[in-house]
Amino acid sequence: MPSSSSFCVALKRFPELSRRTAAVTSRAFFSCPGPAGTVPQRWRNSDATRPTSIVPSTSGTDLEKSVYMILTIDRWESLNHMRYKLTKLRPVHGRLALKFLDWVMKQPGFELNHLIHILSLTSHILVRARMYDSAKSILRELSLTGLGPKSVFHALMGTYRLCSSDPSVFDTLIRVYLSKGMVEEPLEIFHLMGFVGFKPSVCTCNGILSALARERRGGLVWSLFNDMLDSEICPDVATFNILINVLCAEGEIKRAGHLLKKMKESGYVPTVVTYNTLLNWYCKMGRYKAAIQLFEQMCSKGIKADVHTFNVLIDDLCKNGMSSKGYLLLRKMRKMMIAPNEVTYNTLIYGFVREGKTGIAAKVFDQMSRSKLSPNCITYSALIDGFCREGEFEEAINILDQMEEEGLRPDEACYGALLSGLSKQGKLNMARSCLERMRSNGLYVGQIAYTVLIDGFCRKELLDEAMLLFTEMVRDGVNPDLVTFSVLLNGFSKARKTSHVKEITGKMYRSGLQPNDVIHSTLIHNFCQQGKVMEALRLYRVMAHEGYTADHIICNTLVASLCRSGKLEEAENFVQHMNNIGIEPNAVTFDCLINGYASLGDGLKVLSLFDEMTKFGHSPTPFTYASLLKGLCRGKNIAEAKKLFDRLRYIPSAIDKVAYNTLLGGLCKNGNLSEALALLDEMVKIGFLPDGYTYTSLLSGLFRKGRVVPAIFLYIKAMIKGTSLSNTIFHTCLIDGLSKEGHSKVASYIYNELTENTLCPDTAFANAILDGYARRGMMGSINNCLSVMRRSNLAPNLITYNILLHGHAKKQDLKMCFSVYSRMARDGFEPDKFTYHSLILGLCESELLEIGVKFLKKMVLEGILPERPTIDMLISKCCARGKMELALTLFDLLTFLQYDDVGAYSTIIYGLNKKLEFASSYGLMHEMLQKGYTPTHKQYINLINGMCRVGNFQAAFRLKDEMQALCITSTDVAESAMVRGLSRCGKIEESVILLNRTVKMGIVPTLATFTSVMHGLCKESNLKEALRLKQVMDLLGVKIDAVAYSVLITGHCKVGDVKGALRFYEEMKSRHVWANLTTYSVLFEAILSKGDFADGEVLLKDLERRGLFSWDQRSVFLEENAPWEVVLLFERIFVHQHIQDRSSHLLPCQPPVPGGRRPHLVVVQYCLGTMDGTQEVRGRPNLYLTI
Repeated sequence: MPSSSSFCVALKRFPELSRRTAAVTSRAFFSCPGPAGTVPQRWRNSDATRPTSIVPSTSGTDLEKSVYMILTIDRWESLNHMRYKLTKLRPVHGRLALKFLDWVMKQPGFELNHLIHILSLTSHILVRARMYDSAKSILRELSLTGLGPKSVFHALMGTYRLCSSDPSVFDTLIRVYLSKGMVEEPLEIFHLMGFVGFKPSVCTCNGILSALARERRGGLVWSLFNDMLDSEICPDVATFNILINVLCAEGEIKRAGHLLKKMKESGYVPTVVTYNTLLNWYCKMGRYKAAIQLFEQMCSKGIKADVHTFNVLIDDLCKNGMSSKGYLLLRKMRKMMIAPNEVTYNTLIYGFVREGKTGIAAKVFDQMSRSKLSPNCITYSALIDGFCREGEFEEAINILDQMEEEGLRPDEACYGALLSGLSKQGKLNMARSCLERMRSNGLYVGQIAYTVLIDGFCRKELLDEAMLLFTEMVRDGVNPDLVTFSVLLNGFSKARKTSHVKEITGKMYRSGLQPNDVIHSTLIHNFCQQGKVMEALRLYRVMAHEGYTADHIICNTLVASLCRSGKLEEAENFVQHMNNIGIEPNAVTFDCLINGYASLGDGLKVLSLFDEMTKFGHSPTPFTYASLLKGLCRGKNIAEAKKLFDRLRYIPSAIDKVAYNTLLGGLCKNGNLSEALALLDEMVKIGFLPDGYTYTSLLSGLFRKGRVVPAIFLYIKAMIKGTSLSNTIFHTCLIDGLSKEGHSKVASYIYNELTENTLCPDTAFANAILDGYARRGMMGSINNCLSVMRRSNLAPNLITYNILLHGHAKKQDLKMCFSVYSRMARDGFEPDKFTYHSLILGLCESELLEIGVKFLKKMVLEGILPERPTIDMLISKCCARGKMELALTLFDLLTFLQYDDVGAYSTIIYGLNKKLEFASSYGLMHEMLQKGYTPTHKQYINLINGMCRVGNFQAAFRLKDEMQALCITSTDVAESAMVRGLSRCGKIEESVILLNRTVKMGIVPTLATFTSVMHGLCKESNLKEALRLKQVMDLLGVKIDAVAYSVLITGHCKVGDVKGALRFYEEMKSRHVWANLTTYSVLFEAILSKGDFADGEVLLKDLERRGLFSWDQRSVFLEENAPWEVVLLFERIFVHQHIQDRSSHLLPCQPPVPGGRRPHLVVVQYCLGTMDGTQEVRGRPNLYLTI
């Protein structure tokens, strides 16, 4: 026990007490001047009474006895009224010092520096009395005075010698700081102790090392360890355990093993804690084999494993999906007589649950109960979670009931597991009941519970219910956090409810919360998934403005979305922006760009990006190579794609199933089905089994070639082989192909069979059959299909609406078009380029071209680039309607959008020619030449014909010369074009002169030129000149075709020379030139007018031989393309043969109206009398038409 001299020496630090007055004495003892303020109020008793009486002076032994008595009976206030001399006291207990300190604290007017002094004294006394807990309490009070560690140290050092103290007081101070979570302060005390020659104990040093290790301050750990060695503080096994843990935490497993070896060499014996530390980190690093070796080494050293050792190994096995092996370790524990604890069983139960083996987890739970270990909330939560994952919610609720029966009160974690499982599986009513049960059991329903249930409603797209629950949450005083808002924003953004997203964002801001990077990332991802890349970019700018730094995931998502939207230039600009903000494009970034250009078929750009990717040091992946192949295939460079594929064979792991499918798809699209099938055989031989994409590519290729029957056989073969298709793409391809090939009824039948028996259709599958109906204009069938979709809970998507729009547009049903458009907008779908194309098509078909142009402008203003066919359609319709100003405006838009405008030039030139605006047409052709485009010879010939038509022959000749000078066509074609132009405008004489000049020049005019001039001569009945031209043709070796003969035959028939016409007909047959139907019609008409039925019978026999006409005793069969005059001719011949009085005959079936629909097969039945032949009536024969 410390002696009373400690008190006496301490009292000498105060001024001698005066016995004049109590007030003076009190001030002398308690109110010494100091730098600090007064004692804090928490240490002062405001009701302390001030003594007023004066005690008579006492001396000698009596005084000593009285002081001792006063101290022992706690009459501290009497000391102020005694006259005594300060001498050494006898030894007293540390508790006496505490009582004295307690009394001093109650004295009024006590200064802070006095308080620090007496606290320091008391600390020393308590440490010497080995009352360490009390000493810690006093040192804790000392640290709360506002003094830094240096000042506290000096205060203790100032009283150190007065109390003959021990250095362990500083160890105690270090532990006080460590208990408060401080690290810098203990380090400072450690170094101050070194300055005065004190050494803290190794246990204290280990405490500091452990605190530094927890804060992952490895540098300071090693620095302190070196200081320990410099101070000759000998480390112990615990020190090395801490150092090994630090090395492992820094990933230096090898160095940790080396330190263990050095530790053994230095004579230290590792403990089970040492091995457990290394085992734990081996497992965390995934080095299970090394962990087992260390475990065996530990056992060979005679160090017995404890429960923690096995828990570490079991935990690692369970985390890596090997819970069964973990269970074998549990059995080994029992054999080694090591009792598993709750952690062991909980780890196994959770491991089996995570592997989906809840039944085994339940058996482990039963074993735990039989081992007389009490399951805790963690155990029950794991089981509840497992049963929920497997959809066994009744079992999960039974576990919850069992938990309550065992006297355990389910906590938020248990209910949270149940709520999460019910919400994820869509059992929202049960989840609601679970929430009410929480309330009834007195549990606080907080943010997590509400958020889990809101997430469940959002997953099921029950967004109105989610908002109602959110409102209820706020009403109950539960403030939603960022996770709650994130769930709501994710749900509404996925459902394309942009207005609601903005409303929820506003609520979040009003509640004082700022969106974090997770919310921004979620919204950006959803916008990109929906193709709203401009909205995603706007959100990205907001995110950057609020100070959030983007990462590779966000940037690559935006790049990929820009590429999918065809905005490749913007994607490259964004990649440059990534470089500017310090995010270097990685392999994924380049893959996105390469795939984007590959989708456009820009093979050169793809290869350029590939070179740039390798320069940056990024290794190509199989996806990269597949994108290269896609770019070449889409660009129709199939030969280059095959060469690249052959080179990839020599690169390890470069070719995978995707690469095979990509090339196979390219071959199918290119029509190389035989090569595609050969590639399929090779693919199977090396072990890549065909998947849905493979069969879909082949199926599409067959349908594209019109090979419907092989396509159906391929489909059946794939289904027999049991091809695993994760979606309905394969079936959709079949339905789509059949519909496009005109087999809508077959497609509809297969669709119904699949939906009723084997397949759960999706919207894409339904769209395929809708598209087939729309192509055939079967809008009634479309409505039936939509009803089926509604009954199957299939929501229409944007493609569905576009199909409907296109179908109604083709039917010119503008009212339905805009009705569908309005419904689409109400459902939250934003129109895309196909939507606008269909609307513009409907407006064009209804001749509302001005409104169509306005929609096109609206489309551009909304950032949706129209495709070339949309603009071409408008230009073509405007030209057809003669609205050339509107067409030229659209042409300027084409130039602005930097589209290739060769086709547009042709369309506008055609329109201008139609309006006889040949000067403007000629100007456009010269503009084409200035842009580097070469007009076609047809455009020049059309313009030459136009110039001739308006009588501008000089301009026509200039155009002919210009066409020859530009080498657009050969001289014979140019001269022939001029001849035809003159003949078509009625300048027959001039055309003959020019034709003769052309022949004299040694140029052989084309067959069409001779035919055109002969046609003009025949129209003027100038057969002589026409026959001369025929002789010229024969001399020049120009082979006369059926059209030229038809012109000559028509010319002879026109002048009534039927015999001459028949001579040319016979000449045709001798030259094996088959007459066309026009020729037959002309000849039949001429024969009927002349009544020469013998020649008519010859023609009828020729028709019969060609399969256009047949007859039997009662019927005439007339094919679709045969001339109607055949019937008339046959009737005349029949009447001539049977009845002489032809004038009384009337034909009951008349020829079809010009332009009307012709029957595919006409059967003319005739008889003498009644139709059934029961009564024969002499007289006029009757002809009956049967279709």
